[in-house]
Amino acid sequence: MPPLHVRMCRNLKLLLWKNFTLKKRKPLVAVLEALAPLLFSAIAMYLRLHSVPRKWPPLNHLAVNISLLPAFLYFPTQAKYQLAYIPSQSDALRAVTEMVQDAFDVEFEVLGYSSVPVFENYIIQDPKGFYVWAGIVLDHSFRDSKQPLPLKIKYRLRLSSMHRSPLALKVAADHERLEGWCTGLRYPLNPSQVPRAFGHFDGGLPGYSKEGFLTLQHTLDKAIMRHHAHNATRFPHGAHIQDTFLLVLQSEFPLLLTLSFLCLELIIINSVAREKEKRLKEYMCMMGASSRQHWAAWFLTFFISALIAVSLMTILFCTQVNGVMVFRNSDPSLIFVFLLCFATATIFFAFMVSTFFQKAHVAAAAGGISFFFMYLPYLYFTFSYPQRTHFQKLVFCLLSNVAMALGVRLISTFEIKGTGMQWKTIGSVSGEFNFCQVLLLLLLDAVLYSVVAWYVEAVLLGEYGVPKPWYFFSVPLTRSVLDIGDLSRPAESKFFQEEPTSLMKGIEIQHLYKVSADSHRAVKDLTLNLYQGQITVLLGHSGAGKTTLCCMLAGLIPPSGGWAYIKGYEISRDMAEIQRSLGWCPQHDILFPDLTVAEHLSFYAQLKGLSHRKCPEEVQRMLHVLGLEDKQDTLSRFLSGGMRRKLSIGIALIAGSKVLMLDEPTSGMDALSRRAIWDLLQQHKSDRTVLLTTHFMDEADLLGDRVAIMAKGELQCCGSSMFLKRKYGGGYYMTLVKKPHCNTEEICCLIYHHIPNAVLQSSKGEELNFILPKKDTHRFASLFTQLEARQEELGVANFQVAVTTMEEVFMRVNKLSDSNTDVQALKISSTQFQQRVSVSRIKRIQSQIFSMQPGLPVQLNTGARLICQQFYAMFLKRFMYSWRNWMLMVTTQVLAPLAITVFSLAFLSLDTRMDEVPLELTLKTYGRTTVPFYISPNSRLGPRLSEYFTNMLEAEEQLPLETLGSVEDFLLQKEEEEPEVFDDKYVVAASFEDSGNHTTVTALFNNQAYHSPAVALALVDNVLFKLLSGARASITAVNHPQPRMALEASEDILYQGPKAHFLITNLLFGIVFLSSSFSILMVKERSTKAKHIQFTSGVYVATFWLSALLWDLITNFVPSLLLLVVFLYYKEEAFTHEGNILAVLLALMLYSWAITPFVYLASFRLHYEGSAFVKLFITLTFLSICPNILVWVTSQKELGYMTLSDSLDRKFLLLPGHCLGMALFNLYYNYGIQKLCKARNLDQQECNQLSEGYTVQESIYAWEPLGMGKYLAAMAIMGFVYLVLLFLIETNLLWGLKARFPDFNRKRLLVSGSVSSMPVDQDVEQEAKMVETYLEKLRAENPLVLREVTKVYVQNVPLLAVNKISFALGAGECFGLLGSNGAGKTSIFKMLTGEEPITSGAAFVRGLSISSHLREVRSQIGYCPQFDALLNHMTGRETLVLYARIRGVPERHIATCVEQILDDLLMHAHADKLVKTYSGSNKRKLSTAIALLGEPSVIFLDEPSTGMDPVARRLLWDTVTQARESGKAIVITSPSMEECEALCTRLAIMVQGQFKCLGSPQHLKSKFGSGYSLQAKVRGDGQQEALEEFKAFVTLTFPGSVLEDEHQGMAHYHLPGDDLSWAKVFDILEQAKTKFRLDDYCVNQVSLEDIFLSFTCSAHPTKKEHKQEQGEPADHSPTSPPPSPLPSQPPALLPSHPD
Repeated sequence: MPPLHVRMCRNLKLLLWKNFTLKKRKPLVAVLEALAPLLFSAIAMYLRLHSVPRKWPPLNHLAVNISLLPAFLYFPTQAKYQLAYIPSQSDALRAVTEMVQDAFDVEFEVLGYSSVPVFENYIIQDPKGFYVWAGIVLDHSFRDSKQPLPLKIKYRLRLSSMHRSPLALKVAADHERLEGWCTGLRYPLNPSQVPRAFGHFDGGLPGYSKEGFLTLQHTLDKAIMRHHAHNATRFPHGAHIQDTFLLVLQSEFPLLLTLSFLCLELIIINSVAREKEKRLKEYMCMMGASSRQHWAAWFLTFFISALIAVSLMTILFCTQVNGVMVFRNSDPSLIFVFLLCFATATIFFAFMVSTFFQKAHVAAAAGGISFFFMYLPYLYFTFSYPQRTHFQKLVFCLLSNVAMALGVRLISTFEIKGTGMQWKTIGSVSGEFNFCQVLLLLLLDAVLYSVVAWYVEAVLLGEYGVPKPWYFFSVPLTRSVLDIGDLSRPAESKFFQEEPTSLMKGIEIQHLYKVSADSHRAVKDLTLNLYQGQITVLLGHSGAGKTTLCCMLAGLIPPSGGWAYIKGYEISRDMAEIQRSLGWCPQHDILFPDLTVAEHLSFYAQLKGLSHRKCPEEVQRMLHVLGLEDKQDTLSRFLSGGMRRKLSIGIALIAGSKVLMLDEPTSGMDALSRRAIWDLLQQHKSDRTVLLTTHFMDEADLLGDRVAIMAKGELQCCGSSMFLKRKYGGGYYMTLVKKPHCNTEEICCLIYHHIPNAVLQSSKGEELNFILPKKDTHRFASLFTQLEARQEELGVANFQVAVTTMEEVFMRVNKLSDSNTDVQALKISSTQFQQRVSVSRIKRIQSQIFSMQPGLPVQLNTGARLICQQFYAMFLKRFMYSWRNWMLMVTTQVLAPLAITVFSLAFLSLDTRMDEVPLELTLKTYGRTTVPFYISPNSRLGPRLSEYFTNMLEAEEQLPLETLGSVEDFLLQKEEEEPEVFDDKYVVAASFEDSGNHTTVTALFNNQAYHSPAVALALVDNVLFKLLSGARASITAVNHPQPRMALEASEDILYQGPKAHFLITNLLFGIVFLSSSFSILMVKERSTKAKHIQFTSGVYVATFWLSALLWDLITNFVPSLLLLVVFLYYKEEAFTHEGNILAVLLALMLYSWAITPFVYLASFRLHYEGSAFVKLFITLTFLSICPNILVWVTSQKELGYMTLSDSLDRKFLLLPGHCLGMALFNLYYNYGIQKLCKARNLDQQECNQLSEGYTVQESIYAWEPLGMGKYLAAMAIMGFVYLVLLFLIETNLLWGLKARFPDFNRKRLLVSGSVSSMPVDQDVEQEAKMVETYLEKLRAENPLVLREVTKVYVQNVPLLAVNKISFALGAGECFGLLGSNGAGKTSIFKMLTGEEPITSGAAFVRGLSISSHLREVRSQIGYCPQFDALLNHMTGRETLVLYARIRGVPERHIATCVEQILDDLLMHAHADKLVKTYSGSNKRKLSTAIALLGEPSVIFLDEPSTGMDPVARRLLWDTVTQARESGKAIVITSPSMEECEALCTRLAIMVQGQFKCLGSPQHLKSKFGSGYSLQAKVRGDGQQEALEEFKAFVTLTFPGSVLEDEHQGMAHYHLPGDDLSWAKVFDILEQAKTKFRLDDYCVNQVSLEDIFLSFTCSAHPTKKEHKQEQGEPADHSPTSPPPSPLPSQPPALLPSHPD
């Protein structure tokens, strides 16, 4: 064995090959995975291309006149504006305030307040507080009123916290959206490379000039100084580039990146969780792959996908297109590394989420919600970034989306500065928050997510696997063992054969237990040894514990107690060692749909340790022994059920696995394939330990060296088949097959006459089973002679006699273990049977279920009553699904939209304002800056001014810099030289120029800093004050806005544009979850064929879809109401004000009306509910959010996109998501403007100017911009359009159009000349002629008539599946369709149930054509499909009630009808359990019950008994027989010839789409077979020698005998009928039984199986012909494989195609 690291590398390489091969097979998904991130990123590129940077020349600004009051003070008002001063007890302060008032040309009312609290209380509570323009607060304690002002004065100016100037309001409508004075900020949150407040020479917002702050400040300073006047002006600005796109980059790019990688995250979660859901991961781990290798392979796979996506995104962002690029200045390699770090964190986050869930669609839903939630905290950072501490930023960066968003913010900041993000500017690990820390935190996030994934996977393994305790990492693992009591109790030796001593134990099981979560003991104290070189067969009824035992031995589930050793290793401790030699074939195939047969074998062979060099040879050998050579390049999803089982067996066998566990390996195979597998297992058992479970008793008898039988979790017996027959056998078993008018009483009398001690064991279906005691063997000859002579008279079709069979042993064991296992099987005595079930009871049962007698009071509902009943049933089905999957529904339909909205509102409502924070207007607030100043030469203020100015700046720790020339020129030069640090380094400047006798003092301010105008003014006022009053004098001004009064608090709507945008974008994202969830049940119903069964049962198309639509509208209505509650709680008046509530509700419901049919239409293209949810979610997210982002961004005037915005808005009206987003945004914005205009008494014109040129709408339903009308209308119309399209598709109106296309004509031409030269059996030809001649009469009299029905699947090469089938089926008939896999049986059912259109020919049910009256026909048929089409979320009883309502059974009779069918199929014990908990056998029972419910005239049963144990199978036969006897016409297919013989009145054998023979079972036997069939099994020891002797004896004793089949000790002979009687054959074999050591033998007349095998074997193709075979698509697959061309010669049987 190679070293561990070599094995790990080899397995990793193999898993990578698997992952990339699967991706290659789904190129669209692979492309989506790589390109999905580009979908949203392309929005940024689109906006970039439509926003060309604009170059501006150098700019100088006019001086600000700081002596002018704001315009609003001159407007007429009801009262005078007030000028307040605090404290009022200072006469000096009152005098100064009056001086200020006198300096203005507006009359103010001067008021004094004793303290600041009194003043603030007045502002907040008194309506007159609105008229307080400013308050002057002196920070000084006055001892008395006469005390003069101090030399060092510090005062606070208290202006309104909200802007009052209409001009300021107009400025507020730009992109910056400032709130109040922003005293908590020094620079804008999002700095810009263009001059802030471009075009406003006074500096724009926060409004120091417009609101009169500078005027008041300077006037107050003058009043204090009583001297001087001067100007203020902005810094000049050099030539610059105006790039409005950078504003978009800051606000929208983080969201777009989040959505981009959300696509990747959902694809990863779906891929990983789906492998877990399908048990593929556990299966690979069992075959040799470790969990670490699994995760490493997935990571490398998705990392490469992410690498491609990130590379493309980097190229997209950093490549110049039409002269522009997204990141103009940043280093592309740094952008690449940043995106790659984020992608890596996203991959590990997806891994982490996938470990919490077992269902892919649940994991995807939870992953999408949680991923978006990680973005929401960034909304808070958007508005409060400077306020957040370094620690807060680091902590929030543990959410990878926040780290990404902050990284984008840093990049955009450097882009605005013109330098871009470079490696030299990313910062370091320590220090202030920087880009280097962002990259490291993203990598840390990836590590943390991977640790959580590792831990959760170990602790929460789900249904399969052995979970570890939550503390596993801290202490050594110990196994908790169930207290199982006394282990010394010996097994009952009577039914347990002595074990071989010469063989080595391969598996040793000791007192093994398994207790489920509900305390049910699935396996009880099981002790069993399995030996190398033997096949041990494990039998048991459904639910006996066989599969549970296999899963424990395979390590899929942990045992609750006991021990099991495989090759000496204990299953709880050494599973890794065990799995290296383990081969497992599970009960349900675990295959990769998109890997071929050869790829499966090669993959698992290498996973088990086979070298790559030896692998091709081993694969070819296995393909040969499996008979799959012609299928080696076929994808597994195109294989039939039988082929899949072969492949699963091959996977278990390949690479020499020494321990094989085969769980029902031959289920679903036809007779030929099953025999081939028997040979294969016998050939490969020599050095292996084989455990096999099966429901085929002949398989157990033939293969089992030892047979163990379980019942109710306990081992009942174990030994060779001969040992068990000896222990449980009651003698000889005689089985008689009755004809329709068989006289059972006469048969019983005849048998009792010859053998008085005979016992009627059972009467099921068409079979009578008698037990003939061994002691009466001498009487058998006379009985058999009489039976043969009177066979026609007694109505016996066929009879056989056998020594005790394994089936009898099995049933006997079940009877002894549980008297309730089979109620009717206990009725041994014929007398007892007749007493228990009277004729009247049978008639009553039949009348309740099948309405056998005409004129019964039970009449099915029709018309409006039926429609209402069906609507109620469909609606209840949807309700039950939501109820049973409440967690998924609550998560996707309620929690997602509500939680996202709540969190968005919470983050957006956090108080990010710092308006009321007092701000000292000094340079200290900006740190250490350089202050250039210029003083005219020979200034009269001279050196003293320079000295005072320099000393004052140095005292404040600033750097004074006297310039020799103009300050403006100096600033322009420095801006060009130091663009990166200029705004931080140079905040204010000063110029002192003499003009005659007058000195002009100019305070220059850098407008990029918010408060620089007031700081500059305070600086020059201070230096002048010092000149006048001495160096100790100083004036310190503080901006301390007034508290917000109630009216002003409601006037911040203009600042809510970004809030509304973010809120509605997030709301749309949440609603997308709700909309996407509507697809889950739809896709699931269609993929499982449950929807088809509902339509087949008669449900109206309109009833089905409208009930679903109504439920989905209701489920949308509930979260809509809850959203309104959330809006009310958060006081979002725009959505909750009077009529607006109805408008919001109407918008949400119209959106649901439009999007729900759209989702239904989209679901037709999706085939799995998990991937359907993911694909729809990505699609709807893109179609909802991206249009809104585009239109919102382009609608902003300052970005210059207005024309583009209108055009896009019109085009996007087809998208419901866009319509909802725009309707809500317009409602929000229009309401805010209206409210503000009313509060300010603005007229319509002023109001429209305020709304950026839009017309404010009085009616919220207006059609024009800012109205909702056109969006609501568009959604209403699109809902109707999508609904009409849905009905056009679903009502098959498009089928008729297909006949007009060339494809269909191609089919016709193909059919007309296909296989006319094929030989046709006389009976088949006569039936076809009869149908053709008497078609109208047969249509009127027979429930089912087919005339030349043909089916061609049109693909690259046409595939003829059914070729001109004709037959008529009368009431009370059961017609059997026999044929190997791919013969065409299921295709016939598909056409007859309307799933597939008939290519040519016609089929009629009750005289109605299926093609033209499909709806009416479906109400007349019942259908049990080949694969169970059940709704897992309902119980068995609920399912039957649902279909009873669909059928129209009156409500008062439904309970009786359902109870009776449950009683008839013995399903009461499971009736109230969920279908998903049913065993395969119970699911088949339920599927059959659905087909039998109501009043179907024709019942189609496609292999109804597959997977059933013998007890359940016989119960089913009884039920079907009752249905047939009640007058129903039944068409049945079955791999069991015994079943067909017991049930069918007529049957046909199909080979490659054609009937090869047709007639009653007896007719076929008479025509195609005569004589007897002998099956004999020779005892195991010295088997081959004894078998050869026996063969020689048969050849000598029965001249002309033909050896038809030979399997490992069993010989199957055909004995010619000439001169032979049954009595003679029986006598001869009784004599030979001891001599030739016969374990068992069975003699019967030629059976159907013999005839079937004769047809199929004769048609078996040569290897050359095999490549030209035909078949039909697998029933469960949405698509079909490329078929083989039609044969030019008589077709041969192909057992490898699905049926």
